[in-house]
Amino acid sequence: MRHTIIVMEEITITQNGFDSLYMSYLYGKVKERFSFLPATCDLQRKGDHACLQFTADSAYCPYVRKFAEEHISDVIAIGYKYAYFDRRLPLPMLTKPQRRVLLTALVAADYHEDKAFIAKRIRGFSQYCLDGVFHFRLQELKKRWDGIVDYIPTDMGESATEGFLEFLVEDGVGKLYVKSGNVYDADYHPLKRSLLTGVESVVGEIILGGAERVYCFGETDEETRAFLKKYYGKKGIFC
Repeated sequence: MRHTIIVMEEITITQNGFDSLYMSYLYGKVKERFSFLPATCDLQRKGDHACLQFTADSAYCPYVRKFAEEHISDVIAIGYKYAYFDRRLPLPMLTKPQRRVLLTALVAADYHEDKAFIAKRIRGFSQYCLDGVFHFRLQELKKRWDGIVDYIPTDMGESATEGFLEFLVEDGVGKLYVKSGNVYDADYHPLKRSLLTGVESVVGEIILGGAERVYCFGETDEETRAFLKKYYGKKGIFC
């Protein structure tokens, strides 16, 4: 009788310190997506860093790795970029909510290009160190972000912020759905990327979604309704 030999493979993601924001996001995504597999997925502290380990039959690992790389790219293209701008753009002329909206819009403006750039530089690894990837493999990307920081005037105010948001919305593609405080893409997949900016919000999710139209079902909170009416006009549809 022949016995099938199962070869197990491990995918590891680490981050210096123990930032629950990014690592918990990745852990939740990977664990939810591959819960049907005979595999283990653990998030733990190891010394001075956080470590996410996913162990499964090597036959499944290429799919897990591709999925993990997609969301690592999100963490850097959204989370790291937002934090990068947050440290360098005080923007004293804006209120805290206005500043958060502007920083989120700056992240969203080049989101797809940034994500594609990151994905190319992390493809096919078995171990991913988020901070190492960011500091040593993405120097060109950081230079682009520095260029954006240099371009934004210190005294940027409400009018300029609104103009930038109007430009961003006009350039939108596709559609989003909002229901019961949750945002969904065109295929009805729930979106939680605004978590990576430190605050989960419907408005943040809409900005990051970069859609041309937004459909709202049921009750809509006042902040979201006001944002859609101001920037989307007739392209914000309340059902």
